[in-house]
Parts: sequence; structure tokens; C-alpha cells
Amino acid sequence: MVAAPSGDHVYVGLTVGAGIAAFAVNPEGTLADLPGSPVATAGPTATLAVAPDGKHLYGTTTDGLRGGVSTYEIGPGGLPGPAVAFAELDSTSHFGMLTIAPDGRNLYLADGAGNQIVQLPVDGNGIARPGGQRIPAGGMPVSPGVTPDGRFLFSPNESGTVSVYRIAADGVLTEVPGSPFRTGIIPHGVTFSPDSTRAYVPHAILNTIAGYAIGPDGGLTPLPGSPYGGIPIDSSGRALTSRDGRRVYIIEVASFSDRGSAHVRTYDVLPDGALRESERAVDTGLIFPDGPCAVITGRRSADARAGPFALRGRPGADPCRAGSVARGRSRQPGVARPDVRRGGMRNGVRARSRL
Repeated sequence: MVAAPSGDHVYVGLTVGAGIAAFAVNPEGTLADLPGSPVATAGPTATLAVAPDGKHLYGTTTDGLRGGVSTYEIGPGGLPGPAVAFAELDSTSHFGMLTIAPDGRNLYLADGAGNQIVQLPVDGNGIARPGGQRIPAGGMPVSPGVTPDGRFLFSPNESGTVSVYRIAADGVLTEVPGSPFRTGIIPHGVTFSPDSTRAYVPHAILNTIAGYAIGPDGGLTPLPGSPYGGIPIDSSGRALTSRDGRRVYIIEVASFSDRGSAHVRTYDVLPDGALRESERAVDTGLIFPDGPCAVITGRRSADARAGPFALRGRPGADPCRAGSVARGRSRQPGVARPDVRRGGMRNGVRARSRL
């Protein structure tokens, strides 16, 4: 799941069948299917990235024989057109996770099966091209992220480390001294402070969040009190930072307690970068929202001072296979509030949570 830079649209890759579901984000934060959605693709689409200028969408896909990254042009109304190019990669790479540099000139794919990061240069026409650098990562890299200033790429590795790479002007990666850095068990989607000085990495086992100060050379130093949280029977899978940097949201992959479904937890960011949980966790009503299954769109409505918050998931099913969406928004600045409602959707169930 990704959001357009404008916050007007949300895109979800479908791994059951084939396609990309496209939604408009209404002023009050609700989602509406765009006419023509879902867009047909050559095969299942695992993860997506959107260009910073909002003109192109990129998706890892396979037609059953070849794997790689497809490029789609986004029309004036927000609907992607048919794929205009396909960058063929290794047979396992279509299961990898994508991220894009802030300048839009390079895509990076975490190839978990190949234990490597693959660079895909983006040409002047917005087309992702094969032939870029391949650099080793730790065991099972997932959910890579680039710091907002574009200087460093982070790759959480499910083997229990975080690899950090310096990004050169041409997009080539160089692993920083001390990398990979030891962290908690099964780290997942990393998030950053807006000024690129801090990183937060959730751990799927023990349900903790590691906080790090990012040094000038990319080295990591634990923040005071890190790791934070810790409900052993739950599982943190995704972290997001509010636009003002004052809060971090943690999306659970799953809850194995009696509450069952995944929750969203809100943490205040203290002056020294430490995290303090600020509100009761919000029940999304969704089961197993794994991978890059959440975005903050950035849109604001008249009665909401924080941007809408969207999750992909489905009660009783794997959300990354169902291609379903949950959405919500904050009535108070950055504070998650429970008020779950559900409605139908072409590709599954759309849950709506007021956050």
C-alpha cells in the first residue's frame, strides 16, 4: 500500500488474482474506488512505490515465469494505466519489497530470498530500469526505507540486524562502518524522524521498538530507554512517523492475546527521541496486516487536525493476499481513537477506523 504525494489517492497491490486497486481519499478521509479500479496487471503485485512527483507507480510483479518491477503511468484522475515497462529481475525478486529515493531517481528492492538489495535506476521518463547495483544484505531483508534527506538506506533483516548504506549521488550503495547493527528479533518496517536524525525499528517478536540516533556517517546509537513497549503476545510489524515528527504509530502484524485482531499504538516522541506510549491501543478489526500495509495520507479535513490513516487488512484473512483496506483519521492531533466501522469493497472488506 502506498499513498500519492498529494494525499489524494491510495494504491493497493493485489496478490490474489492480479491488479492494483486505486482509491480516492475524500475530504473527510473516507476512501472511494476510482472508476476503472482495479487496474489489471500481468500477475500478482506484492509491493508498490510511487514517484515523488506522483506521475508514476512501480510494483513488484510476476507473470508466473518472470519476476521484476513494472512501471505504470498515473493519469490526471489518479488511475494508473497499463504497465509501460517491465524491469526483469531474478525469479524470486517479485516477492521483495520496494522503496524509492526522495529524488525519485532510484528504486531499491529488498530481495529477501536472495539476501540482497537491488538498485533500479529510474530514467528521465520515469521508467524503472534493470542493471543497477546488487549489494549483500543481512539474512531475509524486508521493508527497506530511505531517510527523508536521501542520504541513507536502511534494511531491516529478519535475522535480527539492520543494514545501513550510504547513498551516493548516482544511487550506488556503500555499507556504513559497523553495519549490520544488531537489533531485536525479526525487525520490520523502519520509520524516521523528519530531520533524518533518528530511526525507529519495530520487532515482530517481543513487540518492542528500537530507537536509534543516526550519526553523520550512518552509524546507529541506541536512544535513551530503547527498546520501548513490549507485549510478548503481540507482534509489531510497521512503524510510521507523523508529519510533524511528534508521534510514532506502531501497527501490529497480529495479536495473539484474547483480543485477536491487530492494533495501532500511539507513542509520543520525547525531546531526547525516546518513545512513550500515550493512548490505549486501537483495535483495527483486521487480521495479520503484514508488510507495507499502512500509510498516512497527509490530507486534512475540517474536523480532523491529523491526516487520515489507512491500513490494509481483512478480518479472518491475510490482508496482503486479500487486498483489502482499513482507513481512519484523528479527531485530536495524532491521537488514535477507537470507532470501528466496516463496509463492502470490490476486493474484500474495507474497515473504517476513526483514529
